[in-house]
Amino acid sequence: MTTAAKPTHRGSAKLFAIDLHNHEALAHAIGAARDDYEVKWWWKYGTPAIDLVRLTIEVDAKQFGGTLSKFMQQNGRAQQVTAECFPYGIVQPDRYRVELAIRNSG
Repeated sequence: MTTAAKPTHRGSAKLFAIDLHNHEALAHAIGAARDDYEVKWWWKYGTPAIDLVRLTIEVDAKQFGGTLSKFMQQNGRAQQVTAECFPYGIVQPDRYRVELAIRNSG
């Protein structure tokens, strides 16, 4: 008798189970170094299961592309990630504020 293989879960599947103040776990779930961005605010929505996480991060311009890519790579059947970005710095931005919405549809 063979047993069907269980589907593997990406680290991002754990986003909806992370404690609100555990920024290290958030960074680990998306595969980024915690030093790549600063979490300004985040909150989970949904009862009893969490179905939406909203967060605001600030990212240095040098880390912006890589950090945003790691969040956007979490898109899939089980969750959808959208981002809205705002540059800080006149003439040449040196930091970005990124508003993220991560929806759990799985």
